Amino acid sequence: MRKFLRTFQSYFPALQPAKQAFYHQYRKLLGRPHEPDFAALKRLRAEAPGVYVDVGANHGQSIHSIRVFRPSAQIVAFEPNPNLAGELTRTYGRDSRVEIRAVGLGDDVGEFTLFVPAYRGFVYDGLASLDEAEAMTWINAQRVYFFDPSKVEAVELTCRISTLDRENLRPAFMKIDVQGFEYNVLAGCAKTLAAHEPIVLIENYNGDPRSVRLMSELGYLEYIYRDGALVPGRSTGLNSFLITPNRAKAEGL
Repeated sequence: MRKFLRTFQSYFPALQPAKQAFYHQYRKLLGRPHEPDFAALKRLRAEAPGVYVDVGANHGQSIHSIRVFRPSAQIVAFEPNPNLAGELTRTYGRDSRVEIRAVGLGDDVGEFTLFVPAYRGFVYDGLASLDEAEAMTWINAQRVYFFDPSKVEAVELTCRISTLDRENLRPAFMKIDVQGFEYNVLAGCAKTLAAHEPIVLIENYNGDPRSVRLMSELGYLEYIYRDGALVPGRSTGLNSFLITPNRAKAEGL
């Protein structure tokens, strides 16, 4: 079904705004997160100090999912795509509990090129990456019918990159989804992680041994959300939770 829907939207790119609006309203109406792992937030201490940091905010899916289980959380969302950052600012500009920062996070500071894949004119914002190869290889014959590689192109956008260590935040929770740039984000927030020990929800953690090595050095252990509980273990799915022993003890894990 997903392959069919991707193929359909690729032939009708003008439907992209309607698709995003539909998914947003659908999840809002039903009170559902965009990914099941966010349900783990309801198991955490509501009084844990700090902000909820969304790294790679995209269309605001994670903001919504955090809100489902932590409606009073203070959220700081980072989005390097200036078009999406503008969309998020228009959506949440009057919400005092959400701050949008139009900057990406990594291990360096400066201006970089963000690569956003497009197929037949449909822009896949969620696959944008600072790594061109990472951005451009996801759309293929396994994911859309009648795939034509000549119809794939990269939309290049100039974006600002900072490090979380420079952003003066005290996070209680972090979500990181940055299409192959996860290690760079972690390397740029090592001091923040050591100082505040936030719980980290990260995509493709075991796909990069540098990330595993860095987080192990910082004392983090891997957890998975299973049967309504956070338990130690190696993820075989999309996401991993990373938690220090001190934070696990405080959460009663």
